[in-house]
Amino acid sequence: MEINMIEWIQSFNTPALDRFFVGVTMLGEEYFYIVMLSFFYWCINKEAVKYLVFVLTFSSVINGGLKELINSPRPFETLDIRTLRVETAHGSSFPSGHTQTVAAFYTALAIRLKSKFVGVVSVVLIILVALSRVYLGVHWPKDVIVAIFLGILVAWLVHKIFQLEKKKGITWPYLVITVFVLLSLFIFKTETYIKAAAAFLGFIMGIVLEENHITFDVRASFGIQVLKFITGIVITLALFEGLKLILPQTLLFVGVRYFMTLFTVVAVIPWIFVKLRWSTYRIF
Repeated sequence: MEINMIEWIQSFNTPALDRFFVGVTMLGEEYFYIVMLSFFYWCINKEAVKYLVFVLTFSSVINGGLKELINSPRPFETLDIRTLRVETAHGSSFPSGHTQTVAAFYTALAIRLKSKFVGVVSVVLIILVALSRVYLGVHWPKDVIVAIFLGILVAWLVHKIFQLEKKKGITWPYLVITVFVLLSLFIFKTETYIKAAAAFLGFIMGIVLEENHITFDVRASFGIQVLKFITGIVITLALFEGLKLILPQTLLFVGVRYFMTLFTVVAVIPWIFVKLRWSTYRIF
C-alpha cells in the first residue's frame, strides 16, 4: 500500500513540482533555523526563541533516538524509485526528521502566538513538508504521519513545562530531560543522534550561562541591530563550517561542533555584544 502511495504521488512529477518540493523540504533543514532563530534571539525576543529552540532540539533528540532504535530503511534503499535531494536524507527512515522538525516548530509557533492565521499557515506548511518527503522518494508515508504527531506532542509537552516554570516556578523537568539526554549518550551512537543531543546540551549550557551571568537586552537602534546580526551570523557560520574543516569527522568531534555552535549562539555571541556595548546587561 505504501509503495502504491509513493508511486501515485510521484506520478504527478514535473520540473516545476520538483523545484517546489525541493524548496519546501528545505524548511526542515538546519541552516534555515540557525539563521532565522539567531536573528530573533539576538534582536527581537530571546524568551520566545528559547522556547522554540528547546522544542526543536528536544524534538531532534527524540527523533534521533527513534531512528536508531527502529533503523528502518528508506524507500530508495529497497525500491527502484525516483529520488531527489537524497543528500539531506540522514540516518534511517522512521520517523521523518524534516517533518517532525517542521511539525514541532510550527506547532510551537502557533501555541506561542495564539493566532488562528498562524495556526492555519502552520498546518499547511507541515502537510507540504510531509508531502515533499514522500514526493522526493526519501520517506515512506508512515514516516511522515508519525513524525507529525511526534512533533505536535513535543511542542505541547515543552509548552506545559514552560508553563509550570512560569506559573509555579517548577524547574525540575528541565533537569530530568537534561540528565536523560546526557545518559542517553552512553546508549545511542549514530551521528544523527549525537548531533541532536550535542545541540540540545549546548543550548541548555548556553541558556544557564546567559540567564545567570549575561542577561543581555535585545533592544538596540536599527543600525546596531544590523551590526549584531551580521557579526553574529558570520561568527556562527564560520564556526559551524570551520570546525567541520579542522576537526576529525568522528562522532566525538561532530558532537563538539554542534555543541559549540549552539553554545556560541546562545551565550558567547551575546557576551560579545555586551563587550562591544551593542547591548546592555545586568549581573545577578
